[in-house]
Amino acid sequence: MVIDAGMGTAPVEDPGWQAIAAQVGSVTRVCLYDRAGLGKSDPAPADPRSSSDAAGDLHAALSAAEVKGPYLLVGHSVGGLHAQVFAARYPADTAGLVLVSSTHPDQVTTWLALLPPPAPGEEKAVTEARSFLTSMQTDPSKNEERLDMRVSAREAHQLTLLGKKPVIVLTHSPRFRMVPGLSEPIAVRLEDATQRLQRQFLSLSTNARQNVAARAGHGLPHEAPAFVVDGILEGVAAVRGDQLRK
Repeated sequence: MVIDAGMGTAPVEDPGWQAIAAQVGSVTRVCLYDRAGLGKSDPAPADPRSSSDAAGDLHAALSAAEVKGPYLLVGHSVGGLHAQVFAARYPADTAGLVLVSSTHPDQVTTWLALLPPPAPGEEKAVTEARSFLTSMQTDPSKNEERLDMRVSAREAHQLTLLGKKPVIVLTHSPRFRMVPGLSEPIAVRLEDATQRLQRQFLSLSTNARQNVAARAGHGLPHEAPAFVVDGILEGVAAVRGDQLRK
């Protein structure tokens, strides 16, 4: 099992992921993956990166470490986007996915489309959200890993179907507000769309299931670690069940 964390997070050094790995480690081997430029990994190249770069680096690292696949990939937030691309690029090395409040490839474009058009006197939070989301799409220098989100989304769309390989979708609570400060009607509209996108992950496999957190937000590994552990163990059991049927 391989863990790929959210933007800017090095899971090898992160106490939350360390605790999750310690619990899951009694059941299966756990590999924590620090992407290039994070933790003690080598620096990332200066040019913008994409999910394909992250997936390729992970595949090379696992090969160099002689960790044999196929792997159950656990991806949180943007790590989930990278996991989708890994599964598309290396299907034979992918046993299944556990997507933890994962970034959906259509997430940014969907949110932008749901924001009202620019208007004089609009909410400051709306202006800031539109600016942030637009720059996230168009300017990789605006995030700490210089990730090109537009390219990464196209790469993730290459994953269409994993057959019967398990996909466990762990979704944050619908009560969560991803963009703070927005008026409640707009915030609810965005969160409803986010929840719909999360359900779309179920179409990746004929052996997919979703668990939704009661209260925890996007930071599930730190806000609801037991929920994440349970979901990972569900994925491990599902993969082993599939292997037994082969």
